[in-house]
Amino acid sequence: MFEAGVKMIVVVAGGENRRLRELLRSAGALSMLCTDAAQASFCGDGPDLIFLSAREPLRISCENAALVVRRGAGLPSGIECENQIAIVDSADAAVREHLARRRLPAITCGLSGADTLTLSSLTADSAMIALQRQITAFDGTKTDPFELPVLYSQRIETFDLLAAAAVFCLMGRRSPLSGSSVWRISAGNG
Repeated sequence: MFEAGVKMIVVVAGGENRRLRELLRSAGALSMLCTDAAQASFCGDGPDLIFLSAREPLRISCENAALVVRRGAGLPSGIECENQIAIVDSADAAVREHLARRRLPAITCGLSGADTLTLSSLTADSAMIALQRQITAFDGTKTDPFELPVLYSQRIETFDLLAAAAVFCLMGRRSPLSGSSVWRISAGNG
């Protein structure tokens, strides 16, 4: 059971995702606890994010949770949070159907014009992330559609990059990318 006074818990279904964790760290100015523990509770101010790798069903109770679901991973159950949203690979039809049955809001990530977050361009060392419709963050901040250039020196999976951007959008005013004109990811951080 997780009980937290933190701003947001990021739950990654299907176990460890070091690449996504490092992408979240790459933006800096963010306190983050990474764990795969089965239990935790926090009193008072905690980190900005708890990054939790969920290999098995968990019981999580918190104010805000972002559930990151890679293709084929399945949606975690046992999440009892005031506000929760799934960040999903839009190519996974089974997860999309499961979300519809649970009536869980989702941010879709992929290369389709219908996705919430997509890439409008992609090269070996850069990408252009495009938010195609407004997202309301957990703090109530509205993020309007934008394009953000991303520079990197080593290959990054498209879903990991878009999922990290979705988490930052959900952070609202506390997003480390807020007001940035470019997201630079150094070697070893993605």
